[in-house]
Amino acid sequence: MTSDPTNSAQNAPPIEFPQATPRELYSTSDIRFVMLELGKLTSQVGRLIEDVRGHGEKVDALRHQVTFVRGALWVIAGVVAFLGVAAMWYFSGKLSITLKPGA
Repeated sequence: MTSDPTNSAQNAPPIEFPQATPRELYSTSDIRFVMLELGKLTSQVGRLIEDVRGHGEKVDALRHQVTFVRGALWVIAGVVAFLGVAAMWYFSGKLSITLKPGA
């Protein structure tokens, strides 16, 4: 096997190094970019807080409406139960109500 001089030069460690400053590889390392994104995030969090507050008020109003309807249903059920017991008592003969005209 013969040795190839170009192959041995490629495997050798570098002798000369670049003299230029390296460029930035990531734009997130730029403080201006970070500050801009932080400002956007702050404004979005503020808007999110306002939206959540608005939804909380809507949920609270809905909760009050549901509570009112449930209370009304309990009252109606009580009245119907009372009228049912009174009707059963009347029709069983234990309660006699007579209406006299002119009295």
